[in-house]
Amino acid sequence: MSASQLRRATAFAPSNIALTKYWGKRDAELNLPLAASISVTLAELGSLTIVQPEPDLPEDVMLVDDRPLDDAGMVKVRRVMHAIRALAGSSVHAGLRSVNTIPPARGLASSASAFAALVVAAADAYGLALDTPTLSRLARTGSGSASRSVIGGFALWHRGTAPDGSDSFAEQLHSPDHWPLRILVAKVSDERKKVSSTTGMRMSATGSPLFTAWIDQCNRDVVDCQQALAARDMRKLAEVVEGNALAMHATMLATRPPLVYWQPATLGVIHAVRTLRGEGAECCFTIDAGSSVVVLVAAQDARPVADALAGIAGIEEIIQTSVGLGARLLDTAPRAP
Repeated sequence: MSASQLRRATAFAPSNIALTKYWGKRDAELNLPLAASISVTLAELGSLTIVQPEPDLPEDVMLVDDRPLDDAGMVKVRRVMHAIRALAGSSVHAGLRSVNTIPPARGLASSASAFAALVVAAADAYGLALDTPTLSRLARTGSGSASRSVIGGFALWHRGTAPDGSDSFAEQLHSPDHWPLRILVAKVSDERKKVSSTTGMRMSATGSPLFTAWIDQCNRDVVDCQQALAARDMRKLAEVVEGNALAMHATMLATRPPLVYWQPATLGVIHAVRTLRGEGAECCFTIDAGSSVVVLVAAQDARPVADALAGIAGIEEIIQTSVGLGARLLDTAPRAP
């Protein structure tokens, strides 16, 4: 493809919340997981990314929320862009801009939406028509959980066994309308977490005596979670999803030095959700590597559950959304003839 045929492309990708977690890598460079994981895709919360190939740029540059991306982030971005240019047979670098509708570094998987949007926009900008598994694999190389944000509804990210990661990608288990749950994000802290997921994952793998048992539990939970989703069984889903999240945080807490992401309000939400479910509300919680809590709830129970959570001391905001579509193009500039 000639430089004149490259074009600006814009894509949006949603964040996703893991129902069974990704916390452990068999290959850190390729972001290959030690266990499969299942996620739910959010609707409005995510990242909008513009990719503009520029022949005069000596390297890729990126703004995120109007600030230059840091060096560590650019290493990952350039890795993804290099792979896309290799597929397209192009040497042209790009100017990139991303805007998030979800706060970064709060345990809400903002990197997942960022890299999924980047891959979808960049593929189109460089003239590539890639299938969904390929887009998922490419997104994975930037952020492991980004493999799932390419997919809408409920997704399964395959662990895979191939050393090159060719069989480690996400696919859809169920469309968004299979189980139209409401999703509440109980925002606990406005501070960025002190230990990133990448660093924390590495620390747990080498410093937690519970780590091997944790991976074994994930392998069992993936099977049980698929059954609960297929049956739309909230009681079963709560048992698996809450148990998996608590097992991950137990593994973190047992790490030396310990990884403590929770705040007092985090525990307040946990107790409240369990109480509300005991009173008849169809809901369950999960927590990624951060202090905020995500609650899945049946549509008829969303308002009373949200109101109850909003009254907990330390909760800054309740963000309400639903199960959404995967990453998609929003617009593109005309391509040169």
